[in-house]
Amino acid sequence: MFTAFGFSGTTSRLLRRFCVVAGLLLLTGCSFVRYEYYPPTTDGGRQCVAQCSIAREVCVGNENQRAANERQVCEQQNRWNYQNCIRRAKDKDDARSCSRYQNSCWASPNTYRCDENYRSCFVSCGGHINVIKEQ
Repeated sequence: MFTAFGFSGTTSRLLRRFCVVAGLLLLTGCSFVRYEYYPPTTDGGRQCVAQCSIAREVCVGNENQRAANERQVCEQQNRWNYQNCIRRAKDKDDARSCSRYQNSCWASPNTYRCDENYRSCFVSCGGHINVIKEQ
């Protein structure tokens, strides 16, 4: 198939695999998952869910802090690299090339684990969750 376009056998197999995977991804489409929470009916169950909520908030706070720390470390590293580059620059052209060290730093919190743990805790407290997949 792809060998007609001048690709070698190995490259052709890789391209074929890529096309199959891409095709499968297109067929599956995008879907969204939504959760409907039904809390426990007992006082003890509701208190248990309150503890789950506290644990989730702590987890989310930790993730936010981790992402902020990661950004800060990246920004400090960029500043250090830029300053070293400027110090070593021999002329204006060298100094201009130092701008490559002024990259954007970003890190986002990944709260997926927090949400998964909360759902597990919610159910273990006697709650019920309906998972709704929408396309």
